[in-house]
Amino acid sequence: MTVMHEVSIPCTLYRGGTSRGLLFLEEHLPYPREVLSRILLRIFGSPDVRQIDGAGGATSLTSKALIIGPEPTSDADVRMTFGQVGVTVATVDWGGNCGNMTTAVGPFAIECGLVPATEPITTVRIRSVNTGLLIRAHVPVRDGRVYTHGDYSLPGVPGTGARIDVEWLNPGGSTTGRLLPTGHCVDRLSLADGRHIDTSIVDAGNPVVFCEASVVGIGGTVLPAALEARPDVMQTLEEIRSIAAELIGITPDRNVATQRSPGLPKVAFVAPPAEYLTTSGEVIMEEAHDLHARLLSMQTAHRAYAAAASISTAVAARIPGTLVHACASRNPDGPSIVRIAHPAGVMDVKIHLRTDDRGAGDPAELRVLSATLGRTARRIMSGVAWVPGDLLVHSSATSSDFRHVQKM
Repeated sequence: MTVMHEVSIPCTLYRGGTSRGLLFLEEHLPYPREVLSRILLRIFGSPDVRQIDGAGGATSLTSKALIIGPEPTSDADVRMTFGQVGVTVATVDWGGNCGNMTTAVGPFAIECGLVPATEPITTVRIRSVNTGLLIRAHVPVRDGRVYTHGDYSLPGVPGTGARIDVEWLNPGGSTTGRLLPTGHCVDRLSLADGRHIDTSIVDAGNPVVFCEASVVGIGGTVLPAALEARPDVMQTLEEIRSIAAELIGITPDRNVATQRSPGLPKVAFVAPPAEYLTTSGEVIMEEAHDLHARLLSMQTAHRAYAAAASISTAVAARIPGTLVHACASRNPDGPSIVRIAHPAGVMDVKIHLRTDDRGAGDPAELRVLSATLGRTARRIMSGVAWVPGDLLVHSSATSSDFRHVQKM
């Protein structure tokens, strides 16, 4: 009988934005996605509601993995592959981006020597393997090292840090190839119980299906615990998400969407600005934001707001005819800034839109040139993760194969 010992895999634990996850170098995980999924599930301790036998934090926000490698092209320095690791299900969703954890890619690339440090700001050009999008992370550097101290406050993260501007280039159609995947500003979906729900589906950064809070029977300022205490609303939102997944071609059948694509599209509900209390007890006044938005992540209520989904939200707020636009107010800083109120506070998204002259006024002709978010990131711990060696024996790939096998 052959004894298969455990093997070690180097990795680094980072907080990126309001999420936390593990970052790996490609050379340390030279395996096809089937094998990668098994390895990541074991490292994070899934499936288990507590992820007690792994590095996960028992929420979708703390069960994320990024695999980074050099990108020898003229428009990018590194490439990233994102995996959303299931908590209670044995699934790794490779379908989209995580905008919050993308914030950690720039610092990681500098600290690993993939990109040379340049003071005072090092711009790291990143290509998303999942979607093909290009991102520029503008990382503060002092004395040749990533600088993490600063006075920038990020709602949902204690304390302050050095601001990293994450700039997403041409994020429209990130997954479906179209800013409005259905070609419509509003789509009416028919639920199994006979209800008809109006939605807006926008794809920029990640595809998101939006509905109005009042239509699903809940207040727009609701906090995550109260939302999860309403299983009827949670079920309705997942049904909306599943129907949208079928409608825009992410899954062939709404009945398998939860299993096959639990992370995409995202589902959110929106409401007009209103005074509210955040999860930390802070009072946010109505005039301090443009709209309320609440998001589900892997069938749970997001404790803040997904950064990539915030791009779709901000863009939708500037497309006349969408439900998000109808809820949003105009803020005094101008139409390029959208202020989204979420459970932990308010986030700003700066967007740059251009309308093709041939289709002036037609939302289908809008182009999102860029979207920029201010985030912070911090390296928490470096070391190795231990996994059973038999998880690796089914792959004969080498590190030189990684670029190929990462593209499904």
